[in-house]
Amino acid sequence: MITRAAKLLLLLMLIAFPVYSQSNIEGTSAPSFTLENTDGKRVNLQDYLAKGPVLLDFWATWCAPCKQAMPHLNKLHESYNDKGFTVLAISVDNTRSVSKVKPFVKSQRYSFPVLLDTDQEVLKRYRGNNVPHTVLISTEGKIQKVWIGYHPGEEKEIEAEVLTLLKSANADEE
Repeated sequence: MITRAAKLLLLLMLIAFPVYSQSNIEGTSAPSFTLENTDGKRVNLQDYLAKGPVLLDFWATWCAPCKQAMPHLNKLHESYNDKGFTVLAISVDNTRSVSKVKPFVKSQRYSFPVLLDTDQEVLKRYRGNNVPHTVLISTEGKIQKVWIGYHPGEEKEIEAEVLTLLKSANADEE
C-alpha cells in the first residue's frame, strides 16, 4: 500500500520533473534540422516539407519494435511519395553501431531516405527519449501527431492522418 507521504513525493516529482508526452509538442512548430544521409550528403527538413507532409521515424538497428514498424512505413512512403509525402527514417544508432545502418536498409530494400542522428540531438529536439518515436509534420511545419513506441495496427491511424494532411494540402492548392 502506498503511504500518503509516498503519494505526495510522487506528485512533487511529477511537478518538478515533468514527463514529456506527445501531446505537449503537437500543434507546435517542428524544429528544423540538417543531418547527413547514409551517403554522407547533408539534407534539411525544409527541403522535404517544401514537397509535402513529412513523417519522421526515429529508429535504431537494435530496436525490435522499430524493425516491426519500418515495413509499414515503407509502404506508406511508396504509396504517397508521388503526392509529396515523405518518410524520413532517422537512425539514432551511435558511432559504434552506425556502420550497420546502410547495410540493414539496403537488405530490406527500403525506399525512404535514411538520415543519421548519432548524437540523438534531433531526437531530443523532438522530445523523444527512446525509439521508435514517430512524428508527423504538416507542410506548414506544424507537428500534427506523435506516436511513441509501435503497436501493431497503428499504421492505419498513421495513414489516416497522412491522408488528411494530403487532402488539406491539395485543397490549399486549388
